[in-house]
Amino acid sequence: MIKKIKTFFLLIITVLLLSISCERDDICPASTPTTPFLIIEFFDVAEEGENKNVRGLSYIAENSNDTIAVGTTDSIAIPLNTNRNTTKYQFIRNANNPNIRNADTIEFIYEVNEVYVNRACGFKAVYKDLSAIRSIETPASNNWIRSVSIEKLNVENEQNTHVNIDH
Repeated sequence: MIKKIKTFFLLIITVLLLSISCERDDICPASTPTTPFLIIEFFDVAEEGENKNVRGLSYIAENSNDTIAVGTTDSIAIPLNTNRNTTKYQFIRNANNPNIRNADTIEFIYEVNEVYVNRACGFKAVYKDLSAIRSIETPASNNWIRSVSIEKLNVENEQNTHVNIDH
């Protein structure tokens, strides 16, 4: 009987020591902000300040085979490359209709900075001095994207729109 009690107490002490050695910050909570996506809103070129849906929107990053189909929307969140200071995307309107499909390219240029979050989450990337270059087709009337404007130079969170696209 005494041997069972000793074994039981030894088991309890072992469990307590193991639970004390774990720290609560060993797991990165899902609520912790990590590397932000670039938030883009689409606006009507004819009605300044009016959001305008893009029909059948898809996008694909340069050197990627994965086209992301979004559907009809007036805003998207896209990742930027953390290993380079530039990311080029092709934005495709009416992607699901080959007769009226139209693709335009925008290159986003930025400086990548790593910011320490905490021990569990490690580092996140933030992007500074964002700029965008829109490729102009010949004739320019073939472009469905009419203009690109940077609203926030620094991409540090996903709470604000970073880029406006007029179409």
